[in-house]
Amino acid sequence: MENSNGAVKPPNPFNPGSPIDPADFIGRASELENFRQKLRQTAEGSLASMAVAGGYGVGKTSFLHKCKTIAEEQNALAIYFSLNEVDELSRETLAKVLIQRIQEKVREEVILKRLSSQLFNLNLLERVRIKTETGVEISLVREPKGDAYPNLHSALSAAWNALKGSKTAIVFLVDEARVLEKNRAELILYLRAVLEQLQVSRVPVMVVPAGKLTITGPTGSGFSPLVRTFPPAVLENFSEAETKAFICRKLRQVNFVFADSAFPHVFSVTEGHPFVLSAYLSAAYSKMPADETELKEVYFKATDLVFVKYVLAPFFSRFYDQAGPFSKRILGVMAKDSAGETTLSKLTGALKKEANELSPHLAKLVQDGAIVRIDRGKYKLFHHLLGQYIREKSGFGVT
Repeated sequence: MENSNGAVKPPNPFNPGSPIDPADFIGRASELENFRQKLRQTAEGSLASMAVAGGYGVGKTSFLHKCKTIAEEQNALAIYFSLNEVDELSRETLAKVLIQRIQEKVREEVILKRLSSQLFNLNLLERVRIKTETGVEISLVREPKGDAYPNLHSALSAAWNALKGSKTAIVFLVDEARVLEKNRAELILYLRAVLEQLQVSRVPVMVVPAGKLTITGPTGSGFSPLVRTFPPAVLENFSEAETKAFICRKLRQVNFVFADSAFPHVFSVTEGHPFVLSAYLSAAYSKMPADETELKEVYFKATDLVFVKYVLAPFFSRFYDQAGPFSKRILGVMAKDSAGETTLSKLTGALKKEANELSPHLAKLVQDGAIVRIDRGKYKLFHHLLGQYIREKSGFGVT
């Protein structure tokens, strides 16, 4: 953007939907320290993994990238990948994905010369091999004939035998990992069995799945296979201090400042939700004239007119537009409350349904991230602006 005097505004520093650069990462201090401790424990031979749980847009991917940076600083082989495009995951496909990812990472490390090709015993194992661009073949696993799926324990053990002279641990950072919970957590239990085998042979492998994970059992006890195997770090919205720190750090990149007087309004609108916050700041920044260097409340007020209807619509559509007819009715009742809250008893009265008829729909909405269970029989929309979106879509106005 250029004004009449030829001033050009720097590119927008806010990029909603993209992971935050690890150098710009804000907050999550206790969760990151938890990761560091488990990484140290794993590198010392006592394997410890964890999960990262939280709703859509809360920063799980950014957290994984920050963990990757930390792991690399500790000289671990850190492997980030997403299961987003894997529709059907079985033991076989999960093992193959993990083996493929470690092959790709080792190839990358050799090419970048962070690993020397001389470290590898080329006759170490048979059958699964990679060939680098320099012609070096690196064997990873010997599979016994007749196995239904690759021997993941053997593959990881073989990889570690090749790496242990130069790396401290192998760390898998698995994004969009909710698919691991399907089939009664069979895949979680499979990974657990593999990690137990690796523990016996003191092969330092750490697995960090992240996603909209179910972190409690059916009774709400918190004693699920996921929790037992991968104790979760649950990411919440930013605090006020973290929100302000994020805004100021991003604006400093373009030599802009933030008007403190705008903060109460910004935090009230966004509730510190990382995606909503980034989207709000991005929209407000775009409304600044080219000769302005302070992000003021007036630009946020201008953003308010279109923010939910146009900017957040693609984000909120997954929670409401893609919900089933009866789930939409539940969300509609909740949206009529100014705080987006309701109770099971209120829903039974409003929708003329018994509690046992409502419970499966509520459980699905919680699982999908549209609502959160804040107490026994009490629920809330995950963000108050979702209520505004639903009211506008439903045609019963904004209150």
